[in-house]
Order: sequence, then structure tokens, then C-alpha cells
Amino acid sequence: MNRRIILLISLISTSFIYAQSVEGTVTDKANKPASETEVLITKDNAKFSAITDEKGAFKIPLKENGNYLLEVIKDGVKTNSENITIKVNAKKDIQIKDEPVVQKVEGVTVTVKKKLFERKVDRLVFNVENSVASQGIDAIEALAKTPMVKTSDEAISIAGKSNVAVMINDRLLNLNGQELINYLKTLRSDDILKIEIITTPPAKYDAEGKSGLINIILKKNANLGWNGSLQTSGNYFWGKPTVSARSGATFNYQGEKLSLSTNLSVGDNYWQYNTYSNMVGITNNNFWNRDSDNLNNYKYKSGNIKAEYKINDKNVAGFNYNYSHSNPWERSENTSTRFNDKGLVNIVSNFSNRNSRDVHNATAFYEAKIDSMGGKLNLTANMMLNNSNGKNFSNTLSPETVYTMANPISKYRIYSGQADLEKTFGKIKTESGIKYTKIKNDSEFNFFDIKNGQYNLNTDRTNIFLYNEENYAAYFSTNFKINDKWDAKAGLRYEYTTLEGVSMNDDTSANIKYGKFFPTAYLSYKPNENHSFSLNYSRRISRPYFGNLNPFKYFISNYEYTTGNPYLLPSFSDNFELGYVLNNNFNVTLYYNYNKDNWDRIQMVDDNYRYTVAKNFYNEDQAGINISYNYNKLKWLESNVFVNGFYAKSKSYDPAITSTPAGYSANINIDNNFFLNKEKTVTLMLGLWGSLPNRNGNTYYYTNASLYTGMKLSLMDKKLLVNLYLNDILNTNREKGIEYYPTYNIDYQYKGITRNIHLSLTYKFGNNNVKGATKQVKFEESNRAGGGNN
Repeated sequence: MNRRIILLISLISTSFIYAQSVEGTVTDKANKPASETEVLITKDNAKFSAITDEKGAFKIPLKENGNYLLEVIKDGVKTNSENITIKVNAKKDIQIKDEPVVQKVEGVTVTVKKKLFERKVDRLVFNVENSVASQGIDAIEALAKTPMVKTSDEAISIAGKSNVAVMINDRLLNLNGQELINYLKTLRSDDILKIEIITTPPAKYDAEGKSGLINIILKKNANLGWNGSLQTSGNYFWGKPTVSARSGATFNYQGEKLSLSTNLSVGDNYWQYNTYSNMVGITNNNFWNRDSDNLNNYKYKSGNIKAEYKINDKNVAGFNYNYSHSNPWERSENTSTRFNDKGLVNIVSNFSNRNSRDVHNATAFYEAKIDSMGGKLNLTANMMLNNSNGKNFSNTLSPETVYTMANPISKYRIYSGQADLEKTFGKIKTESGIKYTKIKNDSEFNFFDIKNGQYNLNTDRTNIFLYNEENYAAYFSTNFKINDKWDAKAGLRYEYTTLEGVSMNDDTSANIKYGKFFPTAYLSYKPNENHSFSLNYSRRISRPYFGNLNPFKYFISNYEYTTGNPYLLPSFSDNFELGYVLNNNFNVTLYYNYNKDNWDRIQMVDDNYRYTVAKNFYNEDQAGINISYNYNKLKWLESNVFVNGFYAKSKSYDPAITSTPAGYSANINIDNNFFLNKEKTVTLMLGLWGSLPNRNGNTYYYTNASLYTGMKLSLMDKKLLVNLYLNDILNTNREKGIEYYPTYNIDYQYKGITRNIHLSLTYKFGNNNVKGATKQVKFEESNRAGGGNN
């Protein structure tokens, strides 16, 4: 809808409430329109504001005549400030000053800026809209500039932790892995208000996951109308004959009552990597060395539609549906050399795996405001359906020739429903709720020996695995303000789980029932605007992925395979944090974690077989410090620095596995943005990340580092965004380490094609202020499906 029509409708609808208004245009020093600039008018405790449009125009209705303070804020900096008197409708044109407004208070000079970081009672808040370097990029790139957060094309982590869950507007996304990354790349940072890093999640969230949560808060809809965007991106890999590509489109509509958002994307991801794994005996001369050259091709199509309907001022309902279809293909060439008491054997093998996967996510919610104090009732229902069917060919060429084919079929279903109630009593805000989840995974594994072109079913290696899980949860938490400087929050969550896993081939089953309490506690102290302290505690659980519970044996050769463990148990962690924020841009966090019954994949040798299996085998203590700082003192430079130093100690209680020696480690992340013009539409980027040697469980990891550079352009009044990156310039990014066992050690390395050129283009059209449907619903269990696609 035309902006002038919208302004006319707004004027008519508010004419009975607001008798006066101030309107005008804001221009820069070159007399060009200053878009996306905030104009703020205040009187006593009343505040009225507007954001200028692409022509620099604004209009602010006022309730009464009188004296007001008018201020202009551009890129988080106050540039203009003056007192005005309003008697009738006023016209006010403003030209932005070069230097920010300086206020003098008793001889002290203060430059007024919006906060970049804020420490809340239970989370750290990064105000994305106040970071110039975080504008004009996608959500993944914005997360990479967020303190304590690290991103890649495969995963998102907080301070070295993995498997982080991501929320939009306080509701968990129903996506994981590559699907999550693809979706976040469709969100623009211009639409993000702030990013919350929740390292010790409150009781209202599922206790699942030891890594915390990331909550992306989008800007509220300010206008009616529609908009859309087209995106395309690609990666060129050094010295390789092919590229990875992704294309997508989004559409948003905002009406008086109905909001819609939809996106479509297709991709063809190419990935190649080399590995070696050298197993050397400690008590004998045995060894088993393996080298592998792997090629992956992940083709996918995905779509999403979200809808919200505002029934009235107190009731909102909506739904969200995601669908994805993928055809991942993996090929590998392997050579192994084994020496034991039976002599020397050279093993040559290869495999080719092709899968077809269809994933459906459906969610629905109803939200009702129950009082004028902010009380809300939320009802949510979720469903996930996953169907996968694969054909995996594995061939052993030496010392004998063996051809096989496996046909894994997996069908898992996840259903959940929950009710959440928020209620405020005076200064005390309470949250309570209940939740039920049912998980059902039926997996069939058909194994065939191929002889003379005939497929013969091998009943010894064929199996059916049935898995059923039910979770019941209830929670209560309270948040209260002790005084102007102290805030406190505490909560308790109880989760009861029953699960059963049945392996039909060997007639074994696992039946487990357990109930656990998960307390959380938070305390914050803010003596003034420049200092903020916090103390947090939470207890968490990490349940195994489906794939790690499945006992199927996936053979790489006739001598090597991977398998799951139906008796794998969840692990638990206790997390303590002490945080401090100085001047809203320097953050320090001291932390301690105790992790019990941690599990990981280990490598074992059994007679003539070498295999990997998931096992619970160690407890871990970890203590460290996180430091993040945003430097923006210069007009032409913005830098973000993050450092994490820690001490880790693991203790194995399994005699077949040796824990790595305790020790210190650290990792660092530095992002620099050099603005090459005054408008900051041309940006040169240079950054690096690195990690010192560290240890976890029975694995010692060597030093790793990577350097990147790039250019970011914002063209056509920020409608066309161009990003060009050169990643891993020195080709140093790789994973290398040692696994420890009583009778042997395993030296290994994983090296992918990390040096590449990335180019992305995004074109936006329509009303940029429209956000469409933005609500998401909780569906934490979908993250556990990450290992269950086989």
C-alpha cells in the first residue's frame, strides 16, 4: 500500500485522540534524505517517536500542546537535540549534524549512544540495531558478530559448546542442522531488533541441551502492506570442479488482522574432505591405519509458511508449516592397513550412499491476554514427520572381493502439546506450564550380499529397531524486582521420561524410566547505567540422538562399521555463571560446569573388526572466562573481539577408555569492519578465529585457526545487498587430535575444502518495514532428530 495512503488513514484514525502533530523531513549534511533515522519527542515521562522513511519523512502525533524536547538519533548516536513549543500542528525539517550531541554534566562530557550490550537477569542481550557492522547481512552473519556465538555452514555454538537451540521471538524453531542454517540465511539483520544469548535457560524452556539458547527478537510490524526478497549465493572451492549454490525467495504480508510469511529455497551443497585415522598399539606392535577420501553432495528443496490472525486485541492464533525434501549422496574411497598376531592385511574399499528424506513440521498456537498486567495464556501443539529411505552400497576390493547393499528405512514421529501461563502479582511475575511429548521411531534395516548381480538377503545383518519415548513436564518460575538495583528470578522444572528400545534381530530391549528436577536461579545487580553484575545457576540434561540409539551396523568395508547403542543414557550438567558488563560494550563472564555421564563415539577393535559406537564413559569439570568487547570509537571502524579461556578435566569410569590429561585452553574470534565511505554502504571485512590445544573426554585436539576477508556493498537505497567473502585464506582450518585408550592410541585428522569464495546477492522489494508473521512455537524435541536420519 502506498505510504501516503497509510499516513492518511493513520491521521484520520487518530484525529480524535491526538490533537497535534509534528511532521517534516530529516536530511544529512549533503541535503539528501536520511532514511531509517529515529526522531524522538519527549515531555516529562511521555515519549513519542517515529522512524523516517526512504524519503526522510516522519510524522509524530502528540496528545497536547506544550514544551517538548526533540532529538534525532542516527546509527545509535544522538546527532541533534533542541527544545520546541507545540501549539498547533507543526512542520519541522531537520538537518543531521556531523558530530554527535555532547551533554555536559558538572564538568563531565558524555556522548549519548544506545546500548550495544545489556545484561538481563537471565541472559546477555546484543542490540543488533545499534551495531552498524551488523546491518545489511543475514541472520547467520549477524550471529557471527554476536558475543560468545560462533557460526559455520554446519552449526551454531556458544563459547565452544555445540548443538545450540535457536528461537525466534521466544519460540523455538522447528529446524535443525542444515535446515536451520538455510532458514536463518533468509532472515535479514535489518529486521532483527536484538539477539539474546541464554547460557543458563530458565525453567520455562525444556531442560534438554547443555549448550543454552539463542533468542532472535525481530522488530515489530510498523506498517501495513507487503514486501519480498530474492536471494542467491554460491561457494567456489579452490581447485575443485564444482560449486555449492543456494537460491531462495521470501514474501511477507501485514494486514490489520492477518499476517503471512512464506519462503522457498533450493540448494546444491558440495563438500569434499579427507581423513586419516592411525591406530597404534601401546602394549604391542599392532596397528590399524585408515585413509579416506570423501565426497558429499546435498541437494534439497524446502518451503515454509507462517500465518497469524489477530482475532481481537487480546487473542491471536496462528500456524507454521515447514517441508523439506533432500537427496544426500556420499561417496568414499578408503585404504586401510592392519597388522596383528594374524599378520599384515591391506584393505581397499569404497562406498556410495544415496538417501531420500522428506520432513514435515507443523505447529499451531493460540495466545490470549488475560489481564491488563501482562498476563498471557499460550496453547501450543507440534508435530514432526520424517521419512527416509536409503540405498547404501559398500564394496571391499581387497584382500577379498565382497559387494553389499544396505536399505535403511526410518520413520519417526514426534508429537507434543503444552500450555504456558504468565501472570503478574504486583512486583512479582510468574510463569508456569505443563507439556507432554511422544516420540516414536520405527527403523528397518535390510542388508543384502550381492553375488553375480543377485541381491541375497543377509538375515544375520538385517534388523528392525522400534523406539518409543514419552516425556511429561511441569514448571514454575517467578521473577521479582527487589529494588531499583537488584533483580531476582528462580524456577523449578520436573521432567519424567519413559523409553523403550527393541531390537528384533537379537531379541534385546531396553526399558528405562526416570524423573528429574531441574532448578534455575538468577540474581542481578545494577548499581548504575555503566555497571551490571549477574549470578546464574541451572541444571540441564542432554538426551541421545536417535541415530546413536539404533543398533544397526553400517559397514564401511567387510572389516569396518559404525553402530549405535540402545542402552545409551542421558547426561546431566550443572552450570554456574558470574557475569559483568561495563559501559554496555565490555562483557566478562566467569563460568563453571560439571557434566556427569557424558557420552561420545569411541573406536574399538574386536577380533578382525574395527568399529565406532556411542557410550557413556566420563564425567567432566570445566571452568573458564569469556571476554567480549565491541570497539566503535572511530567512524571508519567497528571491531568485535571475543576470547574464551578455560580449564577442563575429564575422568573416565570405563576401563576400556582412557581420559585425556587435564589442561588449559583458549579460543579467540576477531571481526573487523572498515567503512570505506561516509554512508557506510561499502565495508571491508577482515577477521580470524583460532583455538589452542584443548581436551574433551578421551580426545586431545590440536591448535586450529582460520583467516577471512571480504567486501559488503549496500546499493540502490539498501535494496540490493552484495556480500563477497574469501574464507580460510591460508587453508589452515582442520580438525586434528589424538584419542586415548589403555592398549592403543588413535591419531586422526579431518580436512575439508574450507578455503573458498562465497558470493551472495539479496534484492528486497515492497515495504521494508513489513515483517509478516514472526511468531514461532516451541518444539525442542525436533533437535534430537539430528542424528536419526539414517
